[in-house]
Amino acid sequence: MGNRAAVRAAALGCSGALVGKQQTIAAIDVGGTFTDAVLLRDGKLATCKLPSTPEDPGLAVVQALAQLGGADLLVHGTTVATNALLEHKLARAALVTTRGFADVLAIGRQNRSPADLYALNPRQRDPLIARELRLEVHERVAPDGSIETPLQASEVARVVAQLRKLAPQAIAVCLLHSYANAAHERALGAALAELGLPVTLSCDLAPEFREYERSLVCAANAALAPRVGAYCRGLDRALGNTRLVLMHSAGGWLPAEIAAREPVKLALSGPAGGIAGVRAALATEGLAQGIAFDVGGTSTDVSLVSASNPLRSVTEISGWPLRTPSLDIHTIGAGGGSIAHIDAAGALQVGPHSAGAFPGPACYGRGGTQATLTDALVVLGRLPAQLKLGNQLVLQPELAKSALGPLALAESAKQSKGAGASATGALARAILRVALAGIERALRRVSVERGHSVAGTPLVPFGGAGGLIACDLAELIGTDNVLVPISPGLLCAVGMLHTPASRDLSRTVLLAQSRPALARVKSVANELSRRAVLELRACGLKGPFATQASLDVRYQGQSFELNVPLVADWRQRFDAEHERQFFFHRATAPAEIVNVRVRVSARHHAPVFKFKSPVGRPEPWCQSSSGEPVYAREELPTGFALQGPAIITELSSCLYVKTGWNLKVSKTGQLLLTRKKQMPETEVPGVAAKLPRQAARRRGRQ
Repeated sequence: MGNRAAVRAAALGCSGALVGKQQTIAAIDVGGTFTDAVLLRDGKLATCKLPSTPEDPGLAVVQALAQLGGADLLVHGTTVATNALLEHKLARAALVTTRGFADVLAIGRQNRSPADLYALNPRQRDPLIARELRLEVHERVAPDGSIETPLQASEVARVVAQLRKLAPQAIAVCLLHSYANAAHERALGAALAELGLPVTLSCDLAPEFREYERSLVCAANAALAPRVGAYCRGLDRALGNTRLVLMHSAGGWLPAEIAAREPVKLALSGPAGGIAGVRAALATEGLAQGIAFDVGGTSTDVSLVSASNPLRSVTEISGWPLRTPSLDIHTIGAGGGSIAHIDAAGALQVGPHSAGAFPGPACYGRGGTQATLTDALVVLGRLPAQLKLGNQLVLQPELAKSALGPLALAESAKQSKGAGASATGALARAILRVALAGIERALRRVSVERGHSVAGTPLVPFGGAGGLIACDLAELIGTDNVLVPISPGLLCAVGMLHTPASRDLSRTVLLAQSRPALARVKSVANELSRRAVLELRACGLKGPFATQASLDVRYQGQSFELNVPLVADWRQRFDAEHERQFFFHRATAPAEIVNVRVRVSARHHAPVFKFKSPVGRPEPWCQSSSGEPVYAREELPTGFALQGPAIITELSSCLYVKTGWNLKVSKTGQLLLTRKKQMPETEVPGVAAKLPRQAARRRGRQ
């Protein structure tokens, strides 16, 4: 083993933990606008925030790591796979499937999107792989794994010859019922290896039933493999002796070797780190759950976070239901860089199009001319003109006002009013209200609409713009508590330090409830666990490893399943979960075990950050354009309290404390915001009598 390989292996080979005591670990999350980086060295956290480099995301990663001084291990959250799926910038992939199933990707399911529900000519489903690249092979495996039509060597040779002529960039192989017997898929995979292309076998990636979902995720993985693989290899070379691992959608990380083979599992790479960071922030304050929302430059991610977040088995991106495990995160196209515009109906909209990193919002002074949410917040004074974003970027309020001017003029013209400073301010408030409405709907979708009460549940804002609108959103959804973590604008990166290496595997079994069935699923779980451990060890991890096994269960005749732990009383657990989610259960109905799932995780020692409280009473370092005092967060000691309105600034983010809210610094350095309890006016003696008659009538109309 060469010197470089030895150093890189040592970064992973410390009893399965991330790094040893003398090693350093960095975490870097690449967003649409900023690249956030943190470095843990000797228990101290160093931070860095740079503009992203969309033309080559790896450039900002290398720059950020160099600015932090380098590391032995880099945990990386990337949007390369996500953006490729959203923008349909995918490789030219081919699909090999059983005869008669070439059009599964085009047929899909019978469900329609809400936009096409009543359309006479609904939009055609995107098959992801063109018809001329979908090949059929004469073979067939039955649902029980028995072979009905053997795969002949001549068929294999024909398919290889066809693919050599078609010259795709990657190949997906998904044969009927290969989850029950993978012999034919493996034979094809071995023959296709001679073409020197990335080959994805469904029996390795997603050995589960439901042909459309399995074919789709297999095709998506193949279409992503060339681009993501090239990105991983290029970044790996640029990092030198730094070992590269990548966050996956289920909330852990994978060595780059596995991530490059299974790039579809990186679809929610960055947001997964944020959920880990929120979970750690809640645990530090002794809180059981919270509602997290990450407002970045391009999008907002929301999630209900608890001590043990269940995974969802399907990740939907760009209309494709990808059968790969992920944390339950809901994403909308509303971020600080979201562009405000008037739609065809004359209504004001914010997003989903974004100004991105370049040119960015107009107030960044990089050539942007379109009004964004960030520009509106600058006009409203929530972002002080004196603030330097990331200690580098100087805000330019006049450019923000100029960007809002044309929209303000258009809105004023509707009402026959001149477009002055008041019209610009009114437009800024309108942009904020529209953005808040979209994010409020997303927050309700992951909480209230799923039967969770928000009363007493803290809102946890992070991302660069989360703190600027946290109080507004808390009021809209009906909670009086907000928890602002340390370094909220870097929380996705910080959260990655709290995550272990993990591998998620599954297999369809389709077993009716019985005592032999339990023994069978335990055997399958053990087999999957052994495979996961071998794969992780092959990438340099030494262990020890922990395994969590679970079952997807349904009542016979149902179409979808619920996930419960693999324990002796799994049936009672399933009935209880069915009762919790659907308010009924069928104690006498036969149940069916559909899938076995395992998660194998390396032992991990979560970092502990000690808050060193500053000494003395802080003073505002400036005032915003609307008169609020502005404090530097690093100067706020434990126990410090203030009443809104006020603004708290820091390297990675900015917090706006509205009127009616109180702030207190906890002993851990996190900021706790509580809404003042206001007594109804009828209970305040003499208030009504003191109001002027006109004012009383005006309040009554409101």
